[in-house]
Amino acid sequence: MTGRLSTASRHLEELVDAIADWSIDLLRRAAGDMAAAIDHAAMRDVEGAREWRDLNSNRGFQS
Repeated sequence: MTGRLSTASRHLEELVDAIADWSIDLLRRAAGDMAAAIDHAAMRDVEGAREWRDLNSNRGFQS
């Protein structure tokens, strides 16, 4: 193609590439945020559990 259509096609390809890069960046940041939130929630659950703090607790360890 020559002329305006070839320029438009090139600009469209650049736009698609930019949107794909932006989307990937958002997905990576969302994955990082989700992983951090899961780690924080797990840490809070473990540290807040009484049976984890009480070393004399027999919960879950039945003979």
